[in-house]
Amino acid sequence: MTGKKPFSSIETVFQDHEALRHLQALVDAGCDRNELIMLMDLAFLADESWETQIGMRLRDFKGAITGIRHCADTIDRLNRSELIYRASIEHRIPGFVGLWESPTLAERLREYATVLDWLRRFFGPKRSIRLHVWKAWIVAVVTEDTKKPHDSEVSFLIAALLDNPKYSLAAHQRWRLKHLHHIEVMRKKLQDRRLKRAFLSPR
Repeated sequence: MTGKKPFSSIETVFQDHEALRHLQALVDAGCDRNELIMLMDLAFLADESWETQIGMRLRDFKGAITGIRHCADTIDRLNRSELIYRASIEHRIPGFVGLWESPTLAERLREYATVLDWLRRFFGPKRSIRLHVWKAWIVAVVTEDTKKPHDSEVSFLIAALLDNPKYSLAAHQRWRLKHLHHIEVMRKKLQDRRLKRAFLSPR
């Protein structure tokens, strides 16, 4: 018994948002349907909430970083005590030998806290780095395959996947113009990947 191929989860989302015609329009313009669906399936990358990335809220993350610094301070105080000095220098108890070698445990903890604080400022939902990369890759594939960005169709599909009705055509166009450099980088990567694939394909 033959019939139509069942919808993927992505196509089901598009169907629920009445967006299948936009997907088909891109396919008719020259895009590979399966490649588009695989790209769209990476929409989970758009979730850059702190809960998703580190399993805690931003406030708790900041508190954890502060706690690491406090721990480093406590270790420094302990290491300056008579007890730890005797254990590490006089008695050379295993586990305390080399306690003062650089970088010390406290120094490493402070460095770790500094790096975490840098990650907190550079990543996260406000920066949306993974979301920008995902969108740039979609636009790069569409533009490479059809020679046009097809803002209307792409914006509708992205809005459907993110369940974000505020992501309009105008919003997408503003985003695309702002991130032209990233899109071109993705196009170059795509061209290189396809060229390599064609070169390695059996003739």
